[in-house]
Amino acid sequence: MNEHSEHHTIHPSDDYEQRQQEIQLQEEELRLQQEERRLEEARRNLIVNRLLKGMFFLVSALETLLVLRFFLKFANANPESLFSQVIYGWSSPFVAPFMNLFNDINLGNSVLEINTITAMIIYALLATLGARLVEIVAGR
Repeated sequence: MNEHSEHHTIHPSDDYEQRQQEIQLQEEELRLQQEERRLEEARRNLIVNRLLKGMFFLVSALETLLVLRFFLKFANANPESLFSQVIYGWSSPFVAPFMNLFNDINLGNSVLEINTITAMIIYALLATLGARLVEIVAGR
């Protein structure tokens, strides 16, 4: 053999170190994939949570409006009052599908609007079903 010829020999320790590095790279790649999946799930959960909170806020606002309507009618509030007019005006479209479903109960000067109570129950049930549907679609 002359000086210029290269003599390569593979040592078992070199092969072992190379294999260890490959295993470490594979483990790191697996950890990165798992972390990407966790991040994607966290993003999806954030979107679902915001959607649910928005839905519950809107339904809570609607239920509050309907409760105000119910109490104004029950307390025989002056229908000429600006506050009463605003509450009745805003709530009328939401109570309209239930009007004439039941007869109102007159208690002297007070009115017990069964249709408003029915609307409140139906909207609460629909909101609950809608929220459950969002959770099912989101896989939660």
